[in-house]
Order: sequence, then structure tokens, then C-alpha cells
Amino acid sequence: MKILYLTNSRLPGEKAHVIQILKTCAAMSDKVDIKIVHARRTNRPWLNAIEDMKTYYNLTREISIEAIFSLDLFRFVPAIPFGKLFAYKLVFYIQTITYHISLLTVIFREKVDVYYTRDSLTAMLLVIVGKHRAAIVLYEAHYFPSSVIGVLIAKLLSNYLNGISVLTNTLSDRYIKLGFEPRRVAVIPDAVDLEDFDICSKQKARDILEIESSVFLIMYVGHMYRWKGVDTLIEAATLMSEDVDVWLIGGTPEELPRIEMLVDKLDARNVHIQGYVPYYKVATYMSAADVLVVPNSGRYDISKYYTSPIKLFEYMASKRPIVAADLPSLREVVVDQETALLFNPDDPHSLAKAIRLLQVDSKLSKELVENAFLISRKYTWNNRANNILEFVHKIKVI
Repeated sequence: MKILYLTNSRLPGEKAHVIQILKTCAAMSDKVDIKIVHARRTNRPWLNAIEDMKTYYNLTREISIEAIFSLDLFRFVPAIPFGKLFAYKLVFYIQTITYHISLLTVIFREKVDVYYTRDSLTAMLLVIVGKHRAAIVLYEAHYFPSSVIGVLIAKLLSNYLNGISVLTNTLSDRYIKLGFEPRRVAVIPDAVDLEDFDICSKQKARDILEIESSVFLIMYVGHMYRWKGVDTLIEAATLMSEDVDVWLIGGTPEELPRIEMLVDKLDARNVHIQGYVPYYKVATYMSAADVLVVPNSGRYDISKYYTSPIKLFEYMASKRPIVAADLPSLREVVVDQETALLFNPDDPHSLAKAIRLLQVDSKLSKELVENAFLISRKYTWNNRANNILEFVHKIKVI
């Protein structure tokens, strides 16, 4: 079986979806012939030097990857003196259109059995062009559209797609209500490579990172979008005792200034902003923590219903106690008082209270760690790849 994974993404990249794409495809490559086709785009300066993505992302296997042309003008927008918002939108449309024009040559050039994509516009192109070439078209949805145009596209896709995979049960329910046949919808959450985490002791990790052994260390790893709830964690940091430090790992140059301003505004002196860390170093940071936090906001549907955070599975594999927002999307994976402590979303006092409990209750911390690690063993990239391929075989016989 030959599969083309089509994505309008920068590879390599600093965002979690890049990890998901590469890890999923690496796991699938052991069982099928799979190739990633992505847009050639201007990359971050610190990522330009990466030549070996297998090593950088600790992939289990080599993946066939092809970059195709797209006209990427994003780097010119910051120099524009006014109208930046309009410019970004225009540049986005230009890049997206040119990528899909290039994609047509790939579709007509290569004979494949399955097209797989995370992009709804690509899915539309595939059902118009690709299905005439007798290939199955599968769309992996990571959100439910909020705009009229987005809903219209999803409605059209429901009539022509062979299948759709989603991250959560709520997302599945919404697409089924929109018109997708239940048998053509599969819930396949994100995952983790267990071997990548719990690689050293807490003390060794702190020695490497030059962190004092006496501090009680709270850590968040990921992006700093508002729906990620990092603001709540920063507010909670101001309610904690002097022996508690909060480390924020991740974020982009565009995101971090807002976070830095909030830290300064709240005078949160125990908050340390580390910024972007390469994937292969993330495990060391997580090992250094006493508590790992998923502070997602309940004010955004993507956070409340749709997300399947890779960091949550990485936290479980790191064997550190987890504090997470009490949201439907996260409750699909963790259970309060069993595999994590859940707090009221967007409530810094509730978050600080949960952290203080773990600071004094080592027995509870140990139980949470043991139970979470047991659960993490079913959320591997190999299992995710198997679930996708089982879905493909199911679609073939429908």
C-alpha cells in the first residue's frame, strides 16, 4: 500500500504538529510505503541548519519526504510600516494557493492508494482530483470549523471524503451531526514514544540544566497561545511559596513578548522563561520537574473539546505528577485523583492549590505517576499508526 501524507507545513518546525506528523509517518513506514509531501517555506533561523530530521526528532525510521514549491512571502511582512494584518492574510492566501497548484503536479504524477491530510483545503482538492484516480482520501481533523465558509467546506467534505479521523469523541460527535457517516469517522488521539522520555533521574537532569536541587520545580512545555492557559499558570505562580519555581519551556518569538510582559506586570519573579527547546532536549527538562502542568483554558472550543495535547502523553511517559485543567478534552485521557490532579480552568487559585497538594503529599504524587505511566503505554505512535491503518482497511471494504 502506498500513502501520500500531504501537509502545508514547514519541515522541520517548532510546533507540535510537526512532531505528530513525523512520528506518525515514521511508525507507519514500517508497515506501508509512505511519503510526506509538504510546502517548501521559509524556516526559522535556528531550524535552517537541520539536515537529519531522523536524529533531530529521534525518529525510529527514515521517512521519504518531498518539499514542493510555494510562494512564501511571510518574511517580508514585518518590514511593512502599516496594514500588517491585511498583509499577513494576503501572504497566507498566496502561499496556500501556490502550494496547492504545485500539489496538482504531485497528484497527477504519482499513483497511490491513499491520500492523507490534516488540511481541509487539501482534502477538498483531493476529493475533486484525487478520487478520480481511484485513491482513498482521508482527512485528519484537529478542530471543528467556526466560520460559515469552514462549515460549508466540512459539509461538502462529508459527502465525498472516504473517511475522517479526529482526536476526541466530542469532535467525532460534531462531525457526525454535520453529516459524516459514523462508520467513516475514527477517534485516534495523539501519542508518545515512551523511549524518548524518563531518560534520566531528576537530580541528573538538574545537574545538566544547572537547576538547584532544593527548589520545587513546576514546569509547562509547549506553545504560549492564549488557549493554552499559560497566563493562568503565571498568575498561580504569584500565589506560591518562595521555594517554588515555575519554568516555561517553548513558544516562538511572536508569542513570548506577551508572556514576558505578563510576568513583568504581575512581578512573578519565580517564573523562568526558557523559550524554544529542541525536541531531543525536552525529555531532560521534563525529568528535572517536580510537577508538570497542562493549564489549558476553558474559554476556547479548541482547548475545551478538540485538543489531544502531545505534551500530556509526554508528561505521563516522563513519570512526573501532572496537574491539568478539568476539561472534556483532557478527561478523555486522564482521571482526577487517579492519573492527574484536575483544577478549575482559568482559576489560578485552584491551580495553585493542586500544586501545593502535590508538594506535601508524596504518596499521592507517586500513585498519580504510576497510574499515568501505565495508561501512557497504550498511547504510542506505533499504536496510533496501527489504528490509522486499521481505519484505512475498514474504509476499503465499506
